[in-house]
Parts: sequence; C-alpha cells; structure tokens
Amino acid sequence: MKKTLIVLNIIFALIIMISYCSTDKNPLPSVSHPEGWNTANAENRHGTKVLETGYVSCKSCHGVDLKGGKTGNGCFDCHQTYPHPEEWSEFENSNSHAAYLKANNYSKEYCKGCHGVDLSGGKSGVACSSCHPNK
Repeated sequence: MKKTLIVLNIIFALIIMISYCSTDKNPLPSVSHPEGWNTANAENRHGTKVLETGYVSCKSCHGVDLKGGKTGNGCFDCHQTYPHPEEWSEFENSNSHAAYLKANNYSKEYCKGCHGVDLSGGKSGVACSSCHPNK
C-alpha cells in the first residue's frame, strides 16, 4: 500500500510538472497564437509583433535558431532570410546579405516584402540607402 501511494504521488507530481511546463508564458497567455497570426494584412499578425518587440520570446518554442524548436515550425519555413543571421552585415561572411544576393543573381525581390517595393524601408524601417547611399 505504501509503495502504491508513493508511485501515485510521483505520477501526480509529474502530471503537474508537465502541464505547467507546457503552458506558453511569453509573449501570449495561451499556447496558441491569436486568430490572424499568419494572415498578411491582419492587425495582430506575427510580423507586426516581431517588428515591435523582436523575436527573442519566440525562441522558447520555435528554437534558439528559430528553425522550429519544439513546435516544428520555424521562421525559415516561410521566410528565406528573416530573421537575418548576426553575420548579415558582415560582407566577407557566407551568411551575409551580399552572399545571399550574389547567390540569387542579385535579385532583391524577396527583400521588398519587408524593405518596401522601392527598398526605402517599408515595414522594416531600414532602407538599403541607409548603408549603401549610392544604390
């Protein structure tokens, strides 16, 4: 009887720990994201949240490298280059935007979604001309 009670207490403790750890604490109060999270023009879409607060809080579920983590859904499943790697502005690095553009025949089409059709900043607020004044 005593062993059964100990086993039941252990099982109960494990259930409490698992249910507590599975609750997403940040940035939203629930495990799932709000309606419209993946809708391009929705007021509460994830892109707006990321631009406002960054993507640090995303890492607890989507992985430190944002490639999926425990959710299996990573940024790069839909976005080729965002969030940009730390080496994005280091021209000699193979993860730089210069290397990305060279590998894609210098097409800037993918950049326009965040940086604007004319690359003057768009939703990101960062224009090519802020670092490349002659382009």
